[in-house]
Amino acid sequence: MQTQDRGHAPQTFPHSTTEPVSATTEATQCFSVQAMADPGTLPRIVEVFAKRGLVPDRIQAAKAQAPKRDLVIEIDLDGYDAETARLIAQELRRQFCIEAVLVTESQPAN
Repeated sequence: MQTQDRGHAPQTFPHSTTEPVSATTEATQCFSVQAMADPGTLPRIVEVFAKRGLVPDRIQAAKAQAPKRDLVIEIDLDGYDAETARLIAQELRRQFCIEAVLVTESQPAN
């Protein structure tokens, strides 16, 4: 009888299409997402990162001020390049609950 390891996922993902950038160019990709205030919105957004084997460094979500009351979600992803961020943003924009996605990159202070 075979057993399955139900512990933590491995730290490397051979099927992942993204690779961290080198330590000399560590940048933080910052995603700002405006989406429908729906109970399924946050899981759909997190799933985009999970499919790539990524765990965001920070996620913050809040309802916007009246009258629209959309969700405003801020997501930081450390150590990835602009191309990876572009691909993730493109996939986020395909979700039906997403209204807008903006991506910025911040470099660490020297």
